[in-house]
Amino acid sequence: MLRNQLITANVKRPHASSGNGSNGRAADQHTQTVDATIDDLYINSRSGLWGVFIFLTASAIALLFNEQSLAGSLPVSIMDRLGSTPSTILVNCVFGASTISSLICIAGRIYHDREPGKTSTHLCFRVFFYLLYFISGDLASYFNVVFISGLVVLGLQHYNVWNYYMRAIDITTDKCNRMNMLNSWLSKK
Repeated sequence: MLRNQLITANVKRPHASSGNGSNGRAADQHTQTVDATIDDLYINSRSGLWGVFIFLTASAIALLFNEQSLAGSLPVSIMDRLGSTPSTILVNCVFGASTISSLICIAGRIYHDREPGKTSTHLCFRVFFYLLYFISGDLASYFNVVFISGLVVLGLQHYNVWNYYMRAIDITTDKCNRMNMLNSWLSKK
């Protein structure tokens, strides 16, 4: 994605003297602030993509432990102290409610043009279900379900984050362009 180099260039630019030294310094400080703001918005726009990448990494790790369970990995004496594992039906109910809630929350934020929620929250919930199914001993049976639902939720979250911050970048760029036009018009007078 190409950025407007007039606005976000990180090199020193020659500044025209405005005749009023304080206004020139104020305009330079404002330009630096806008540059930093746009760069921060670009960084924030990638947070959803990082969430998808981390989820794919966690999925690869979960795939390695696909055929194992917590009960099979720990000695019987430790499992007796821990108690029984959660039932798969209970994990399925929590998983379904969590997935539907995440999708509704993200879709609502997209529809109402609201700031996206934290990608890490959705990521932690998706990875947590790998752990729950591992503990219950049914990771092999439900790996594909968790993987696909995680991709859907985190993909929608990434779209939400990317779309929101790209609109914010466009708005900031337009404001900066209008301010530059105004400054050039005022400097000609």
